[in-house]
Amino acid sequence: IEHITVPKISVEEVQDLVEMELMKTRPEVARKYIIYREWRTVEREKKTQMKQAMDGIVAIDKNDINLSNANISSYTPAGQMLTFASEITKDYTYKYLLPQKYAEAHQLGDIHIHDLDYYPTKTTTCIQYDLDDLFERGFRTKNGSIRPPQSIQSYATLATIVLQTNQNEQHGGQSIPAFDFFMAKGVYKTFLKHLASFLDFYISMNRSECDVKTLQALLKEQLHSIDVSEKELEGVCSTLTAHGITMDGETLQKITGKAYAQTQKDTHQAMESFVHNLNTMHSRGGNQVVFSSINYGTDFSPEGRMVISELLKATVEGLGIHGEVPVFPIQIFKVKEGISYSDEDYQKAIGDFETAMAGGITFKAPNFDLFLKACQTSAKALFPNFMFLDAPYNVNEKWNINDPERYRYEVAMMGCRTRVFENLHGEKTSLGRGNLSFTTMNLPRLAIEARIKAEGLTDDSHYKEAVERKAKEIFLSSVRKMTAFIADQLYVRYQYQRTALAQQFPFMMKNNVWKGGGDINPNKEVGDALNSGTLAIGFLGGHNAMVALYGKGHGHDQRAWDTLYEALQTMNEVITEYKAKYKLNYSLLATPAEGLAGRFTRMDKRKYGIIPGVTDNDYYVNSFHVDVKEPIGIAEKIKCEAPFHALTRGGHITYVELDGEAQKNVKAIVKIVKLMYDEGIGYGSVNHPVDTCHSCGYKGVIYDKCPVCQSEHILRMRRITGYLTGDLSSWNSAKRKEERDRVKHH
Repeated sequence: IEHITVPKISVEEVQDLVEMELMKTRPEVARKYIIYREWRTVEREKKTQMKQAMDGIVAIDKNDINLSNANISSYTPAGQMLTFASEITKDYTYKYLLPQKYAEAHQLGDIHIHDLDYYPTKTTTCIQYDLDDLFERGFRTKNGSIRPPQSIQSYATLATIVLQTNQNEQHGGQSIPAFDFFMAKGVYKTFLKHLASFLDFYISMNRSECDVKTLQALLKEQLHSIDVSEKELEGVCSTLTAHGITMDGETLQKITGKAYAQTQKDTHQAMESFVHNLNTMHSRGGNQVVFSSINYGTDFSPEGRMVISELLKATVEGLGIHGEVPVFPIQIFKVKEGISYSDEDYQKAIGDFETAMAGGITFKAPNFDLFLKACQTSAKALFPNFMFLDAPYNVNEKWNINDPERYRYEVAMMGCRTRVFENLHGEKTSLGRGNLSFTTMNLPRLAIEARIKAEGLTDDSHYKEAVERKAKEIFLSSVRKMTAFIADQLYVRYQYQRTALAQQFPFMMKNNVWKGGGDINPNKEVGDALNSGTLAIGFLGGHNAMVALYGKGHGHDQRAWDTLYEALQTMNEVITEYKAKYKLNYSLLATPAEGLAGRFTRMDKRKYGIIPGVTDNDYYVNSFHVDVKEPIGIAEKIKCEAPFHALTRGGHITYVELDGEAQKNVKAIVKIVKLMYDEGIGYGSVNHPVDTCHSCGYKGVIYDKCPVCQSEHILRMRRITGYLTGDLSSWNSAKRKEERDRVKHH
């Protein structure tokens, strides 16, 4: 102080002096003081930041707070209210709910606690519905009970209602794990209803009497499918004769054909309605439509096949008069050997592709034709994505092709890539379970710090090799510590979530949507019912971390690839330890970063400056993905990323980027999906530009103006993380930059 010559000094200067003196005499106290000082600085800045955030929401600025989620219309009153609430609850969580070490780690950018704004509400993230159970029992909403549905239209409508209602009791996505199986019963009931109605009309014209309900009961005894055999028709004729009604086989066959055609028409309209409703009906604050997913592809019953076929047709037809590509639901086609795929069928189809697509080839796998239609639909509408049930880590030993409820043992995906399957508290299934919460580590920061420390510790003639060797050692040690840190944080949040009362989630718990919830008194805590959920530890920026260590990404450098793989193995070792410690379903997630992709990068840029290939862009590359800017072949990218899928059982996805109009080359999509299957990918998707002219409805790759009408009013459909959006202006700045950087794979 004696050396200070100015009349006044700032708070920061006083703190600098305190730090200097403590470092001389009490270094251990100095370290604690430095951490405390940084924390207080953050707190002071927050007061200013909160005012700025509120002002930005009022002014509907296009900033990263308002554009943190592309599914939210942040400029609407509901969107503004949601964003106001989000910023306030985050602040409340920092101050009063989170232990300080976790709040600091989040605010300083070491970790990112997802859905922090929902932390006070004790909500879980997402869920896979057992719709069959809900529909068989019926269910209850706030104002009344819903009876079991009796037609495919009712099945589809009630599925939408379930999705919309439950979305308000969770902060993440909603998913149906076996859409084809669940809707199939509705198709069958509709067929019986139409057949009975047509028969009743025919009988009444011939002056006989037999009411519709009696006919339906008789038909249900005789017919077990919409695919009616000659023997079954003979049985129906005999039954009618026994009731005093005479009808020849040819007439009955015509009436049955008419009932089938009407059922198919109704099923198509039901699928159209389902898709339209999920893209138009707002169900949560922020004018959000349901963040919905559906899985299908393995029901080879005539009813299930009709559901899949008509859903694919409705998806291609799209929305509105110009057939805009539906954003929701996220559609996931299950690829399964012997059902929707076989190598023999693939070779047949590739050998004569036009005939195969026209339905001129009989395939061994009963749903292989639907697999081809799914690829064709994906080429036109970007959905469905593809889930590979034969990947070793996706196999359930209880699965049996002859089991009518085999879907219970099939893994299903939801949201951007969430996977819930393995279970320490019950069956290995996706049904009636979901993710509780997830937190992501800043992997590039761990690598940057490791490199800095290694450079300070190394004094070797082979300097570069020694630094990289030491940096890897420090990096893997840091990964281990950070994984344990996050695992503890997730456990703290889990302990808080389990104190929620069942009445806080009336639909989800009372209707047993979350399995085990139906047994809990509304005034009791949900407690152990949450044990079937998953706690996911995520990571971001695998590519950037490897560049920080080696100057090269893992896309073309074996050493970088090996290190990233070893890092994920290390995370899984810790996860195994914590699964044993707490008896909870910890898992590793390849994080689908949206707003986070830019947040970590901005913070690290401020902290470390510009590091080429690491902090010199607006975003970190997602999870284990190869850099979006890196030129790499389709096969090479798939082979590079496939081994990481087995390690990330909390969720993963691999994308391939195509240029040109994929709808003109469906064969290429089929080959890519086949390559994903062969390489052990768990979940994959093909990205390509899909543009629609708002003025005339032309679809294709549109550059500046529509080639037909010259309009500049163009809808550009792109995939942001795991879902689609047709308005790039709703993306945050980091993701817009990432989309521009994406190279095409060949």
